[in-house]
Amino acid sequence: MKQLAIIGLGPRGLYALEQLLNALSNANKIIGIYVFDATSNPGTGNVWDKSQPDSNWINITERALVGIERRPKIKYSNQTIESFPSYHDWCQFSQNSDEPDTFPARNKLGNYLNARYKSIEIALKELETYKFKKAEVKNINLKNEKLEIITNKGSWQCDDILLTIGHQSTALSDQLQEWQSYVSSHNSLVIFEDAYPITQLKAIKNSTDINIGIRGFGLAMIDVMRYLTINDFGNFKVINNDTFETIYYKTTAQELKLIPFSLDGLPLVPKPLNERIDSWYQPTKEELDSFKSEIEAVSHQTIETDTIDFLTHPIAKIISRVYLDLKANGISHTLSSSELEAIILNWLNDDHYNHPLIQDSNSSTYKLIQNYIEMALGTIPVSLDYCIGQVWRHCQPTLYKAFSHAKVTNDIIDKVIGLDERSKRYSYGPPIESMQQILALVDADILTLDFVTDPDIDLTAKGWALKNSNNKSINCSVMINSVLDAPKLHEVNTPLIKDLLQNDLIQPIHSKLGIETTADGYVITPENKDDVPIAVLGRLAKGSVIGVDAILECFGPRIEDWAKAYVKRLNAN
Repeated sequence: MKQLAIIGLGPRGLYALEQLLNALSNANKIIGIYVFDATSNPGTGNVWDKSQPDSNWINITERALVGIERRPKIKYSNQTIESFPSYHDWCQFSQNSDEPDTFPARNKLGNYLNARYKSIEIALKELETYKFKKAEVKNINLKNEKLEIITNKGSWQCDDILLTIGHQSTALSDQLQEWQSYVSSHNSLVIFEDAYPITQLKAIKNSTDINIGIRGFGLAMIDVMRYLTINDFGNFKVINNDTFETIYYKTTAQELKLIPFSLDGLPLVPKPLNERIDSWYQPTKEELDSFKSEIEAVSHQTIETDTIDFLTHPIAKIISRVYLDLKANGISHTLSSSELEAIILNWLNDDHYNHPLIQDSNSSTYKLIQNYIEMALGTIPVSLDYCIGQVWRHCQPTLYKAFSHAKVTNDIIDKVIGLDERSKRYSYGPPIESMQQILALVDADILTLDFVTDPDIDLTAKGWALKNSNNKSINCSVMINSVLDAPKLHEVNTPLIKDLLQNDLIQPIHSKLGIETTADGYVITPENKDDVPIAVLGRLAKGSVIGVDAILECFGPRIEDWAKAYVKRLNAN
């Protein structure tokens, strides 16, 4: 009997297991399945862990989770795995188009994912051919034409492996290494090299007279900020349910100061308030079909191209039409669609491009956040860059589908991923309430935006001395790194991945990117090496595929393609 190991059981590993069981059932095949996961709650991964605090919120609208569909009943090896409801049915979600979108705690989705996994385990636990192992896989070796999996609890052999591990730690940047080294010889200073798990910050949560630096000004910074300030000394209160305007009230003085900073200092951009406002930015089906065709005409052919015009030109056309249709909801102008397209292309090619229709990034950060909140609420005319970001979000699933496994040069892949990453300040934006909380903390003199743009940083006996362009300075005795590493394969420092690279079992698609895989997820091994039966789905395949970080991509067609390919290979052997 063939043996398959699935390593990593977050949402993607869970869906891969379901699709595998479904494909095996359809083919009337039985195999040995080993599942390895080191977390306490299979199905959730770290991002959706059930035990994380309620202050870690989802940043995708609950409405959009319609993509997590019902699992049908599966009959496998004389066992019946009962059907499991869709996320919306499970939590009885309902909302009309004028109600504000909801962004619940991440642990809510974690509870759903864990319950979905448990419903499989209940059905399969009697089988000798299914084993769940709570263990971290340290390395994988090729041994006598079998794959050997080594954990801290023993070793197992199997014929095939599916890697569905998510975010992996990478080698610390030079700056973080320098800080870590400095802190090791200064006992009064503290550095957290990673924001997660957020509960590690419990030790400083209720400290008084403390300045805390936060490296990064993105979604993880918001998680850190919220966790540290919902404390024994104060909390947030929404004072206007229509706009989520928020105050931070103090019950006792704490003298806490949070000092976030990033290279560009630009704030995240909140998503539209509700479905009605979000629909302003929705491309038509015809536009998305045309967009897909134009990308595939380049990505699926071996046509040489040295630009990403095949992406930027068709999306600029859609954005131009949407912006014209905004009429009074957009900033007043007399431009034609082709003139608008030219401005959009200039901005996509250069994020420092200035134009009266584009939000002036030289405004104060506080004012920028206020403006973007009002655009999200639909109460002031929308700037062109806000429109670009929201249309980009609606086009992302089509882009991810059309461009994965593209037959273009690695540099072009890198440029497309780079532009998509840049869009995420808008397209992966947080709820309005998160941005209102930032303003509330500034108003309460707890969070300062004075150092948010690339401050000078010196290490002193008192800690990190930050100085801004106005020569204003502040000292922090604690530093939290909230910048998430990109999945650059050569910089990943977990033993498993280093081992696979050293053994030439995997190779990156590009020095800056992840593992090179085929369309059905199987690793493309270096030339002159035998093919190995290892498939990779998810974040570590970034480059071969794009859009790997989105929760809905964990329940997408790539996983189904792998399961069908695996069973097809079984039948061929």
